[in-house]
Amino acid sequence: MLGIELSEAFILVKSDQTLQLKDAIMLSNRFNVVLNQLQPETHQPNVLPFQFFGFDYNIKTLEEYFLVVLNQFQRGDMFGHRKMVYVASELPLFSIFQFPELAAFKLFFWGRTVYRLPSFQKQRFRLSSFSEALLEIGEAAWNEYLNVPSTEIWSSNIINDILTQIYYFWKHQIFQNKYEAILICDRLVQMLDHIEMQARIGKKFHPQQKLPQTPNFELYYNDVAVSNNTILVNTPTRKQVFISQNALNYLTSDNEMFYLHTERWVHQLRQNSIQISLKNDKLRSNFFIQMKNNIEFIKQEILAGR
Repeated sequence: MLGIELSEAFILVKSDQTLQLKDAIMLSNRFNVVLNQLQPETHQPNVLPFQFFGFDYNIKTLEEYFLVVLNQFQRGDMFGHRKMVYVASELPLFSIFQFPELAAFKLFFWGRTVYRLPSFQKQRFRLSSFSEALLEIGEAAWNEYLNVPSTEIWSSNIINDILTQIYYFWKHQIFQNKYEAILICDRLVQMLDHIEMQARIGKKFHPQQKLPQTPNFELYYNDVAVSNNTILVNTPTRKQVFISQNALNYLTSDNEMFYLHTERWVHQLRQNSIQISLKNDKLRSNFFIQMKNNIEFIKQEILAGR
């Protein structure tokens, strides 16, 4: 039994014997528990437990990565009703997956430029290069996201990353042809149209499914640039923080002190933001128009062949 005899286990349960370090480490590895999580929080520690999900470390394929993401969302169902706050430095990954072409582009960009996967180095981007299985996983992750009431805080430059990526691929002739580059731009506009509609009615929804009965989406606009994506997930029995690191990699912790610290930061950011869902129609319209104008500028650059 994990290196501990049954008789020893009974002695430990009765507290007649102290757990040996080697056995504690074995149990920690087996049940994925960081040892300092067991220490009473009688002070504010400067060493906190995190789990690291690294695409280039312990996750090796795109399919595996998105299965891990999907599993994290589905595990939340075990802890009751969920609420999520998403501070977005770039367009939320879940929203991108409602359009397979956008998902395919982002996956190819990460695979080629960030993680330099060998299979992407000697080919151009083409929409037909991704498996249906991978996109189905992304679709499932998006549907999980739609089921979680969420508050999102977007910065004014949230569209910049993906526009830079599109232009980089065009400039370096990584697109198979200009028409696929234009299609990515068009799908990006369609995605923004859908999110703008969600903000207007305060509900996240699938275009081919019924609208939820109650509001489940709040969108805030903030002038301050956010350095990374931060997600708070809150359930009746568990609170968890997710922080992006190096594109697809992320850290997660359910340490109470760290959650409260992050929650205070998010609260202050929200206080300095403007709600553009269900109110402030003119500001919301201008915000989305500006993003679409930026997309149109890149699209015209591609059409002109510069």
